[in-house]
Amino acid sequence: MEILQQKKLLVQRIVPYLIGAPSDAVQRLLQQNVSDLETILSDCITKKARAQAVEHANQYANEMRSESQLEGAFVHASMTVINDRRLSPCDGNRAVLESLLNPGEEPSAKLYVALAEQFPTKFAWETPPAPVSKQDQRTAFELFVRENDLSSVDANFNLFKQGASVEHYAGASQAERAARSAVAAREHQTWLRTEASPLELRAEARYETLAQVAASQQAQADASLQAQKQRDQYAGYKPLPAHIDRMVLIKASKDELRKWSRLYGQFQLNTALRAQQ
Repeated sequence: MEILQQKKLLVQRIVPYLIGAPSDAVQRLLQQNVSDLETILSDCITKKARAQAVEHANQYANEMRSESQLEGAFVHASMTVINDRRLSPCDGNRAVLESLLNPGEEPSAKLYVALAEQFPTKFAWETPPAPVSKQDQRTAFELFVRENDLSSVDANFNLFKQGASVEHYAGASQAERAARSAVAAREHQTWLRTEASPLELRAEARYETLAQVAASQQAQADASLQAQKQRDQYAGYKPLPAHIDRMVLIKASKDELRKWSRLYGQFQLNTALRAQQ
């Protein structure tokens, strides 16, 4: 009777995941053993979690594309000189332009300029600054790409002059990142030798000590995880379901952790614990 009750509880949790199931699905499921029902439930939860993750990712991507399109149109419109002046690049102007869009209308710099010309009193305006020299423009570009981890290639420089949004730029190459890290390290060392106060030097020494300790602890943790992987790879453990993530493991009881360790191995559990830190 206890086994039958356990089966009914598992079937009760499985049924909501079964879309378009036959009318006798419950009876068919009750014919399965407890272990098979647990596996079916785990598979259902995993599939739903994956589907939700894909849906959320697509929704986020669409929102990002829409935001980028709005930002790009506003940036380009703000750079356009209209009757010897141009739109002030403030949030208020952007909000007014977006409020003037008709439902389903795609934002663009051309459309924003036309709206600014049609309703000039709705916007804040400013006088264009004096033309920027090529050297100043290049200096501003180099600062921009360093702050955003982008490449210094000419194609990016052309995008910068056009006021393109960040997502259109090429990312920095490994060589560029290495070169920038080396420059930053040299500048930091120069600052320590020539400008840092005794208090700042002591703080730097403490930071380096803490960084070395953290690196040592991380290396030990990595070595321990690798050893667990080697021990577990031939034990035939099941793949860890997607819904058992770091937060679930933190909240789990000791009995649940022991059960999952037997099913999935300690390596997969520890990897999930570290994945979202």
